[in-house]
Amino acid sequence: MKKITITFILLLLQILVFSQEKTNRQTTTTFPENGKYEIITSSLTMRDTYMLNRETGDTWQLVKSLYSYAWEKIYKQQNVDDKIPDGYTGAVYQITLSGIAAKGTYLTNTLTGATWTLYKNENDELFWGAIESPK
Repeated sequence: MKKITITFILLLLQILVFSQEKTNRQTTTTFPENGKYEIITSSLTMRDTYMLNRETGDTWQLVKSLYSYAWEKIYKQQNVDDKIPDGYTGAVYQITLSGIAAKGTYLTNTLTGATWTLYKNENDELFWGAIESPK
């Protein structure tokens, strides 16, 4: 009887351990290779929902007004490494979100490595602040 009880307890512990999943992951979808826009959402908070123009790097944050939602533009600082070759067409930019904290949100030019991170100005508005590239 003692062996059966111990076996049952061990089995129950295994089930409990394997059934717990981490939920703080970025939610992603598979978008068409030629897709121009992408919506990026955080699994942590709805306020961290962004729309990205993958060709130009223009971004917006989803904001709630009294009765609806709207896309609010996020401006970005100049970055000397932000270049797109003449005649290049297609996706260039991507947004990466941390699954742990909102401060780990980055916009990257995937061709040159130019990178920005989100900051708030004195009016509590988001903007992309340039991060100096490694030399």
